[in-house]
Amino acid sequence: MSEKRLTIFGMCSFISFVILKITLDTMDSLQYVQMLLVFAYGVLIPLGLRFAHTRRTKLYHVLLNLHPAALLFAMGSFFVTPGILSTILSLPWFLFTALISLYGLWSFLYHKIWTRLYETVIHAGMIYIVIGGGWLVLHRTGIPILHFDDIIVLLTSIHFHYAAFVTLIAFGVIGREMNFPNIEISILFQVLSMFLLVGPIFVAVGITFGADYPWIEFIAVTEFVVPIAILSLLCLLFFVPKLSNMLAKTFITLACLSLFVSMTFAFLYGYEGIGDLQFLLNIPLMVFVHGMVNAFGFSLCMFSGLYLYLYRE
Repeated sequence: MSEKRLTIFGMCSFISFVILKITLDTMDSLQYVQMLLVFAYGVLIPLGLRFAHTRRTKLYHVLLNLHPAALLFAMGSFFVTPGILSTILSLPWFLFTALISLYGLWSFLYHKIWTRLYETVIHAGMIYIVIGGGWLVLHRTGIPILHFDDIIVLLTSIHFHYAAFVTLIAFGVIGREMNFPNIEISILFQVLSMFLLVGPIFVAVGITFGADYPWIEFIAVTEFVVPIAILSLLCLLFFVPKLSNMLAKTFITLACLSLFVSMTFAFLYGYEGIGDLQFLLNIPLMVFVHGMVNAFGFSLCMFSGLYLYLYRE
């Protein structure tokens, strides 16, 4: 099955999941996080693979064929109380993400990707994603993990599907495709991309130690959101104006503007832990605003715009 068909299947599955959740469960922050994860599973992952893959190897075909079943099992795990059955249902998605990471690592080594920065960023997105799959399994076990609340475990999983996979692939593709106006802008984009490359790990460390050392979380968040904001600005100034497809231009513009909103909330949330100002940005509000804007405003619009640019120009 092609990535396009998988995306359509994933969108239909996501809509069905939302309807069932609203019908069967009491809606709270945890349910919204699950919806955002299923949206990433069904829609964003196939699109991202379309941009990131280098060769259609047997391994690549295997992971594409595994996607529908892994998606449905992962969705099913969210309707079962955390425990043995829920864990078993989450394992196919972990296997799927492991195959993506394995494919990304193979491609990185086989094609000597380390010689090209933006391709390295794209491949890092694929390699990181298995961590998100692993945290999904940990969440579905229902076993307490370190000092984390239940929702923090699932937010760690969502972090590696969105911040790592989607963001790195998106800006890696833009860096690869952009015609820089001068060497200074090119160097700036490369430096920011290096920060982006290690950002997901820094943020994960911040999540782990943020409860006891909030300044670590703030530094980690700042290291990630500031480069992303500047990259978005550079994209608006030097990439978007040269697009001939108006729909692609519109989608990518909306994505960059949405990212400013999303990253502002992330920065303020991190600062609230160390500063005197109180913005009242609790986790439920962050899930609803930051999460929804990041999923639909940035991720969906950015991938839609890149798809139109790469394959419909």
